[in-house]
Amino acid sequence: MRFFLALLILSGCLISGDSFAEDALREVLIVEGINQQRPQQNRQTIGRRYVWNFQGKSYTVLMTIDVERYNSYSGKERYDIPKLVAEGTGTVGNLIREFQKTFRRHRSWSRQERVDFVLSFVQSLPYTLDDVTTGYDEFRRYAIETLIEGGGDCEDTTILVAAILSGLGDSTALIFAPGHIALGVSGDFKGTAFAYDGTNYYYCETTGTGWTVGTVPAAYARKVDSIVPLTPFKTGPAPEPQQVRHPEPVQPTPTPKTTTPPVKPRPEKPMPERQTASDTDNVAGQVIAIIFILVGVAIPIVYLVYRYLRSDGNGNGDDDWPDEDAENDGVFQSKDSSSKSPLDE
Repeated sequence: MRFFLALLILSGCLISGDSFAEDALREVLIVEGINQQRPQQNRQTIGRRYVWNFQGKSYTVLMTIDVERYNSYSGKERYDIPKLVAEGTGTVGNLIREFQKTFRRHRSWSRQERVDFVLSFVQSLPYTLDDVTTGYDEFRRYAIETLIEGGGDCEDTTILVAAILSGLGDSTALIFAPGHIALGVSGDFKGTAFAYDGTNYYYCETTGTGWTVGTVPAAYARKVDSIVPLTPFKTGPAPEPQQVRHPEPVQPTPTPKTTTPPVKPRPEKPMPERQTASDTDNVAGQVIAIIFILVGVAIPIVYLVYRYLRSDGNGNGDDDWPDEDAENDGVFQSKDSSSKSPLDE
């Protein structure tokens, strides 16, 4: 009997664990205006920041998720959409609570404005095709994957907005059209609604921007194939702390002044200047000029030495040059008298 009770309790825990997934988002914050703060992103966490407009004002959402938690979804089964919505309500619980806090700050908003506020956030995510981002024609993303991967197709954004509105306690339904899927929400709204089992579900378009509750694109106004109601899962608000402490801005710490005496730089040795091409040309020209001068001086010296060696020491040596004294005197030596002239004979 005890074994049977223990087994029953264990099975109940497993069922509850499958039905309500643990929150995957670690930190979420929605603020009014454009917040330039960047979520922490490192090896352990992934940070995302989204900015969108609603009723002429800007809003910013900051969120972080554990890398291991995010990677755990890569191997999960992509079962039918209602189960994905039910699990998404649990995994984005912190985001749902931030929407609840925003609604408490804007108590004057009607229920339609609250749904439009959630729609405006989901519509701000980029529209991406499955075959482009995943390589598959049809790839259903979990709600947390659409948030971290920064968008998806009509199927992915519908799962995300259905998970958020279901967590806020709204009664919703999937609206299927040829090649398209949207969300319907029941309530006292204005616009176009589709009836199912006595309940009117007002059309909610999740792709593109500017679509409000009850506004249907002309392409899907009269082409609804089926409606699948979803079970709402009300997410309770997070417990408020007893004392709220707002962090004060941290002033930058001034850099302490150094007391170490400055070190005198050592004089650097002048580096030898590199000779340019013009300097080289000048040096070559000087060398050539010196060579020509030396040659010009050496030729006369060699000539004088040569004359001296051919002379007898007094300058009267037998050389090949004519006797200049004989030419100046004009005296010619007579021939030998003993030699006979041919006329004497």
